[in-house]
Parts: sequence; C-alpha cells; structure tokens
Amino acid sequence: MTRGKKPTRKPTPRAGATDTKSASSGSRPARPGGPRRPNPPRKDAPQLDAPPASAKFRDRDGEVHTFPESALKRLAAQILQERRKVWRYRPFSFPLFTPSGTEQAMYFDFYVYDNMDSVVRLILVTPRESRDVWDRIGRFKQQYPTYSYELWTPDALARLSNPRARLGF
Repeated sequence: MTRGKKPTRKPTPRAGATDTKSASSGSRPARPGGPRRPNPPRKDAPQLDAPPASAKFRDRDGEVHTFPESALKRLAAQILQERRKVWRYRPFSFPLFTPSGTEQAMYFDFYVYDNMDSVVRLILVTPRESRDVWDRIGRFKQQYPTYSYELWTPDALARLSNPRARLGF
C-alpha cells in the first residue's frame, strides 16, 4: 500500500444485471433533488408599488398601453410618464447575428426619444439578470455600438421609483 492514497476498487458487474447506460455515453445520473431550476426566486427582491393592471399609459404616438401581464413594465411606463419622457413600446426590432451566423430579432421594451425624434435610450425590462439576457446585450453592443441601452431589473426600478431619483437622460 502506498502512503497517503486509498486503494481504489473497480466495480464488478452483478450477475443478471444489465447496464442500460454505458460509461462511454457521457450521461450523468439524475440529480437527487430533481431537475435544477435555472433561476431560483430571490429572497431579497425589493417590494415595488406597481400601478394596477388596468392603468393606461400613452406613448409618443398617443397609443394606449396597459401591460396587464407585467407589473415591471407598468412601473417602467409610469416612471417614464412621470418624468415626461417621450417613449414608444417595441416599435421595431434589431437584427442580431449569432456566432453561428443565424439571425435573431432583439426587441427592447421601451424606446425613449428626444425632441428631434432620435432614439436616445433603449430600455429592456427584465425580472432578473441572466446569462441569456447578457449574451443578447453583448451581441447588441458589439453590432450596434452607437445606441445607449439600460437594463431595468426590480432593483433598478425600485431605485428609479424614488421621487428624487434621476434617469440620467
């Protein structure tokens, strides 16, 4: 026996047992706790006072939006409206090219305009930051470097909903 190392045993197959997974397949056995959830809920998420689902918001063109499916988008629209920013909701997409050469459309949620009808800021509202979101934003930054964007998470919305907060644009 060598010093400091434990002897290793090789498993021996039992008689009558059939191995459905071969060791060369590279697959792992299932986790004991079930499948892993990609984004577990946060325990320290800020409590946001979102407008009711029936609240109506007018964009730059006078079109009415309600956002009944997303409290975060209602809060973002309320912040933009209170700060008298001229915005539109998803008017057009940006084509992004992936490393494999395929094209995918990237939509930002709010497009903020200045008085010359130029896009000043693109806002993406998301419940949490994830690798997928940052991959798309990284590709967007690489392919459209002239546009300014912001990622509004619940933390950012809580900070911006403060009456003394500044948007910076």
